[in-house]
Amino acid sequence: MRGSRPHVDGPRAAPVTTMLAAGVSAGVGLALEREGAVPAALLAGVLVVLFFWAGALPLLMVGGDLSLAGIGFLMLMMTYVLRLVGLAVALALAARSDSVDVRWLAFTVIGCALVWVITQAALVGRSRVTL
Repeated sequence: MRGSRPHVDGPRAAPVTTMLAAGVSAGVGLALEREGAVPAALLAGVLVVLFFWAGALPLLMVGGDLSLAGIGFLMLMMTYVLRLVGLAVALALAARSDSVDVRWLAFTVIGCALVWVITQAALVGRSRVTL
């Protein structure tokens, strides 16, 4: 019998844990009465999820068809540059805003990215699939 906590696994686990980390960061910012921390934390969570999801799209498009793996990898590398440019533009626009704490945004982006990667690593570690 499972506990009363909802169980999130698979492709939704990393986005959910990442947004939970952003929520924790927003809560800490609110508790510390840090001006601009809440919008910075929420923006950071969304940016990290979008960044990693956009990176998964080319791989999802080939969907296990090994004959298309080269095309998927090429698309992944091409979109990586676009994702970095998009992230840089979003961060530059956020830095111009008076309602976003840039330091809080930076630390939360780093924290959320770590949560995403750790969640993915934990999922691979639990699966029976070998790399």
